[in-house]
Parts: sequence; structure tokens; C-alpha cells
Amino acid sequence: MSFREERAAERKLNIIRTAARLFSEKGYHEATVEDIAKELKYTKGSIYYYIQSKQDLLFECHDLAMNMLMASIDKIKESGLAPDLMLKEVIKGHVEIMVGELNLINVSLASDFLLQDEYAEIIVKKRDLYEESIKKIIVEGIKQGIFKPVPEKMVIFLIMGAINWISRWFSEKGPLSKEEIAQFYADYLLAPLMLKQ
Repeated sequence: MSFREERAAERKLNIIRTAARLFSEKGYHEATVEDIAKELKYTKGSIYYYIQSKQDLLFECHDLAMNMLMASIDKIKESGLAPDLMLKEVIKGHVEIMVGELNLINVSLASDFLLQDEYAEIIVKKRDLYEESIKKIIVEGIKQGIFKPVPEKMVIFLIMGAINWISRWFSEKGPLSKEEIAQFYADYLLAPLMLKQ
């Protein structure tokens, strides 16, 4: 990637992150492209150089969040860890992304119903792939006698529901760091799955 391409990618990322923050603070309908441009000290025209519409920008927020989660789980799958340790790392990774990218995740959780059909289809496919990766880890853990035989889909709903709820209560002023929260969730969500040795 050339310097010019890197700079363009960095500018687009700044636009997406700023949009996520303003969508999170004001709501998708209230935040305008003008607001985003003003926040970044860009012209409105320069924003439209990187995106086609506000809907396109909403999709980019969703897509960036899903790409981060997919990159995290793909790296963990390549680690060669046992299924219990792998699932623990997936939970930790998800929590750390959740806390570290709170505006982005908040927008993704609160506005999926606002995506146009063609955008929603792309995001749903990525979510399905992410959940399928988690399911394979759980199935392998059951097969190896590490996890109790459980309905995998229900376990995934439980894990996702618990982690996604963090967006409702997390505060940077809280007593725990994102790493400590991630470790707590990994330990407590994994414990009920383990077969007692």
C-alpha cells in the first residue's frame, strides 16, 4: 500500500469512528454528515469522497465492527489451543473489542434494523460466520470431552447476550480495566460448560 493509499485509509477510518461516536451520542437520524465534517474539520464534500451516503457510513460502522471480531476469532482459531482455552480467548477478545470500540459496537447493536436490505444481508452473513466459528469450538470441546453436551446455539446466545450487555453499563471510570472485565467474563462464562474432572 502506497503512502497515499495509507493516508486515504486512515482518513476513512477517522470518518467512520467519528460517525460512530456521533451516531451513538445523537442517534443515527439526528447526526448529520455536516456534523461529522464539522467534528473532523473536513468539508462535507471531502466526506463524500470516501462515502456515498449516510446509510453507506452506517454500514461501514457495522462492517468495521464485524471485521474486528472476525479478525480476532480467525487469529485465535489458528493458535492450536485446546477448545476451552480457545473459547476463553474468543470471549476475552470480544469483550476487549466491545469495551475498546464502545461507540462502534453501540451503533452496531442499536441500529442494525436501520440498515438497507443489501447492507443488512452482508452484516448478517458475517455474524453467522462469527457464530459458526464459536459453534465449531464448542462442538469440538464436547467431542473431546472437555465441555458438557449442551445445545451449542443456546450457549452462543448466552455468551453474546452477556457480552453485548456490557455496552449498557460500562464506564471508563469503573474500577476494572477492560482486560480485567474480559478475564472475569471468560472465567465465569466458561465455568458452567466444563465437565468436572
